[in-house]
Amino acid sequence: MDDHIDRYLLSLRVERGCSDKTLASYSLDLRQFREYIGDRSISALAPGDVRRFIAHLAKRGYAKSSLARKISCLRSFFSFLVQTEVGITNVAAAIDLPRQRRALPTVLYEDDVDKLLDLAQGENLALRDRALLELLYATGCRASEIAALKLSDIDWGAYTLRVMGKGAKERIVPFGKVAAEHLRTYLNNLRAKLVGDRSVRHVFVNYRGTPLSRRSLGRIVDKYVQRGEFTGVTPHALRHSFATHLLDNGADLRAVQELLGHTSISTTQVYTHVSKERIKAVYNKAHPRA
Repeated sequence: MDDHIDRYLLSLRVERGCSDKTLASYSLDLRQFREYIGDRSISALAPGDVRRFIAHLAKRGYAKSSLARKISCLRSFFSFLVQTEVGITNVAAAIDLPRQRRALPTVLYEDDVDKLLDLAQGENLALRDRALLELLYATGCRASEIAALKLSDIDWGAYTLRVMGKGAKERIVPFGKVAAEHLRTYLNNLRAKLVGDRSVRHVFVNYRGTPLSRRSLGRIVDKYVQRGEFTGVTPHALRHSFATHLLDNGADLRAVQELLGHTSISTTQVYTHVSKERIKAVYNKAHPRA
């Protein structure tokens, strides 16, 4: 089964442009299934084997969201094998996804965003951190997209970024004057010192002058989250806040979809629910007869 898994992962990388993070998740799920079925041939498997595998994981305490991801992974894997192999059926196709209540994303109020961003004050690495935080909120980009950003991706004339999103899909994202000011300050006063005479194309670098990893970016955000005593705030929460604040202020849902790089409008629609919940919360708190 390992050969089948390797070929499938290769197809995801080459044909669908999946990221290393996505490939690692698929690989983990598939090899976990392989360990469960042991030495049995793929052609000998039946839907009951997949059901028992999922039931086994459920007993071990796996969340419904994790089980749903594993079922989706197996569906896709067996669909690939059906197209490339003889005598194999998609034994995961009929397995129902567990019903789960979709949790609303964490969103900061505009005042809280200001407080979080203002925590990055001072010289040296604080200049980088402020530019990074401002850009995350100004563009709604994913942490991985900001970490991968190159100097050549910035269009200073149009105040836009060229971003490579999921599935190697490119999009153009605008940013505002406030983010531009902090980005220029970082580039002109700190980045050049950190990089020195090395040829580094990435916008954001660490104290050694090498490209900042996505994980390091997350740690930077977390540092200010802890300093401000915020709860449940991650780099993705700034993306959620970006989308929700746009909708709160009358932005078109399709435009927000384009800015976020969502393939499906249904993915973006969750933010309309967030806006309604926020409005309801304000009403309940402020209205005397709520």
